[in-house]
Amino acid sequence: MTPPRIFLDHAAGSPTPPEIVELMSDLQRAGIGNPNGGHTEARRARAILDDARASLAEDFGVEPRQITFTATASEALALGLNSAVSPNGSLVTTAGEHRGSRALAARHASSGGSVELLDLDRLGVMQVASLRADLSGAVGLFALASGEVGTIQPWTTFATAWRSSGGGALVVDAVQAAYHRPLDVRTIGASHLAVGSAKIGGPFGIAALISAPETKVRPLVVGGGQERGRRGGTEAVVLAAGFAAAYRAHRLRAEQTRQHLVALTNVFDDALGSLTSLGLVPTGAPFTSETRLAGHRSYAVDWALGDDLVAALDHAGIAVSTGSACISGSREPSEALRAMGHTAGESRGGLRLTFGRTSTIEEARHAASIMRVVLERVRTAVPA
Repeated sequence: MTPPRIFLDHAAGSPTPPEIVELMSDLQRAGIGNPNGGHTEARRARAILDDARASLAEDFGVEPRQITFTATASEALALGLNSAVSPNGSLVTTAGEHRGSRALAARHASSGGSVELLDLDRLGVMQVASLRADLSGAVGLFALASGEVGTIQPWTTFATAWRSSGGGALVVDAVQAAYHRPLDVRTIGASHLAVGSAKIGGPFGIAALISAPETKVRPLVVGGGQERGRRGGTEAVVLAAGFAAAYRAHRLRAEQTRQHLVALTNVFDDALGSLTSLGLVPTGAPFTSETRLAGHRSYAVDWALGDDLVAALDHAGIAVSTGSACISGSREPSEALRAMGHTAGESRGGLRLTFGRTSTIEEARHAASIMRVVLERVRTAVPA
């Protein structure tokens, strides 16, 4: 009998709860019209879309008109940055951002704009002291929390320093942070903020950009005036409904989930034992709820490639990733780990395990025992 697999890559996307799957199935079975039409079916689809937008707006503390639905969080960030920065303007970001954000920064630089990388410390925390004294006109592209190493940024301190230096629009990646605890967008002070569906148990293929009131959004895709003219193309009504329902369910049980994740990682840590004996170097901030995403563990090794460790653990029945799932399959060093001061070897040997709402205590304990065996076997097989 094949033992059950253990899924420890919830930061890449958590399983959708059965009630959300059933909701979307019911909508599909009933038939969804184009929400931009004028007939009864279209009006029904429009009402479902409007309800989803209103639900998310209430949960994030904004007005429905501030929300633009997109297909992915990467698209939402691209839409926000396209709306905030001029082609030759100044962009400030870090090497620790999501790969999608780093790609946007690279594209901005290649088109003639300037890109400045803010320093990170060994824990992955943005260094406020390295901000220029005069940031007049600069646009910031930052994440509230790192999906790769789990570090939660001291956002209030940073945002205050940004404004004091004259910094302009802030385009914020809140994809991972939205799972950690409910967000009130107004207190974050972003010009544009991206949130995703899959990380909180909603469907893949839907995300949202939340823009400050009266902030202009310049479309990347032009079309027939959908999404208040901000994004062309027929809206994904069923996915939007699933996204809104999943986030509402997540928000209502967020504290319970956080406590569960803390318990899981405590059990995992105890069962895994000494990191030094396994050749593991912890990456990111210390394992506390205020400095690190709940349920998040990340490490680095200099004696193996992260992808090889992922493959070995996968063969043993555990699904994990190398830092961010978006960099899996790459033999290049992690830009984030390098910026945090890790060696080139360690930066190629990143390993990330993320627990979720559906993870169990027994899975945490069993995963640790399997991981210890696998790491010891791989490390023994590596030539000196």
